Amino acid sequence: MSEATGYFWMEPMESTTQKRTSSRRPATSRPPAGPATENEILATAEPRVDAGKGESLLNRESATALYMQIADLLRSDIDSGAFATDSKLPGENELTRRFGVSRVTVRQAIAQLLTDGYVVSKQGKGTFVSRQKFLHDLKPMRGFYDALVAQGVEPKTKLLEFGPASAPDNVREAFGSPESDCFQLRRLYLVDDEPIALVVSYLPPEASGLTWEQVNRNPIYVLLESLLEMPVAKAEIRIRARTAGTSVGQALGLTSRAALLVMERESFGSNGKLREHTTFYIRPENYEFTLSVQGPLPVGSSIKNINGSSALDRTK
Repeated sequence: MSEATGYFWMEPMESTTQKRTSSRRPATSRPPAGPATENEILATAEPRVDAGKGESLLNRESATALYMQIADLLRSDIDSGAFATDSKLPGENELTRRFGVSRVTVRQAIAQLLTDGYVVSKQGKGTFVSRQKFLHDLKPMRGFYDALVAQGVEPKTKLLEFGPASAPDNVREAFGSPESDCFQLRRLYLVDDEPIALVVSYLPPEASGLTWEQVNRNPIYVLLESLLEMPVAKAEIRIRARTAGTSVGQALGLTSRAALLVMERESFGSNGKLREHTTFYIRPENYEFTLSVQGPLPVGSSIKNINGSSALDRTK
C-alpha cells in the first residue's frame, strides 16, 4: 500500500466468472425471391465472405434479422479472442463492406452489442470491446469490495475524503445523533486501474475514533464490525439509474450525461439503529446485480386488474 496514492490491493482468488458464450448461425448465399422490398434490397447486397472458407456468413433467408446475425458473429469473434478486451471494433464503413449491408443495419448490430454489454462506446473514439462483467449477488449480505473479491477480481481502492460532515437530517436522526456531526468517506474503486465505482458513505459519530489509514485499508463493514464493534444485522438496498452529473462523472472518467447504476444501502444493528448509509455510483457497462429466490411465490395474489380486483377473483 502506498501512502502517496492511497491504493491497496489483495491477492486475487480463483475466478468464478463464466465465459460469455454465443453461437454462429448457419449461412447460405441464395438471395430471396419476390418483390424488391427494402429488406430484400439490403439482403441482395454483396454478402460478407469469409476469405478462408469462401462462404457467406449471413443467412439471408433466415427469419433472424440481419443485424442480429451480425451481432452474433461479432459476439462470437469477441468470445474467441479475435477482438481482445479494450480493442477497437472496425468502423461502420468497414463493417458495411464486410457484411454487405447498410449503415443502418450495422448500427443496429452495434446497438445490440451495447445492450448486451459486449462493447462500450467512447465519444469521439469509436466502439471498444468491454471488460469482463462483474456480478453482484444481492442475496448474501456482503460488501461491494467482497462481492468483487468473490469473483477473483483484484480491486484497488483510493480514499478521496474522510472526515466530519453534515449528513442529511434523516440520516443524523437515524444515527440517533441529530446534534452531532456524522463522518463521511468518499472512495474510488478501480479494476485494472480503471474506475468502476464511486462510493459516498455516512458513518455515525463513533467513526471519529478511526484514522485515515484504517479507513483507507478497510471496507466499510470491516470498519463497523471489527474496529468500531458495531455489528450489522440487516441491510436494505435500493437500485436505480441516473445520469452521472459533473462531479461523479469526473471521478469515474465519464461525461455528465453518462448513465450510471446507483445502489443505496442502509445497514442496521440488531436494535434497528442505523450503522451506515452508503451510495454506490457504478459504471453500468461491466456490472450486473443478480438475485435468486425460492418458490413457490405468491405472484397471483399480487396481480390487480384495472378495476382493482385481483386476478384470482376472476376464477371465482
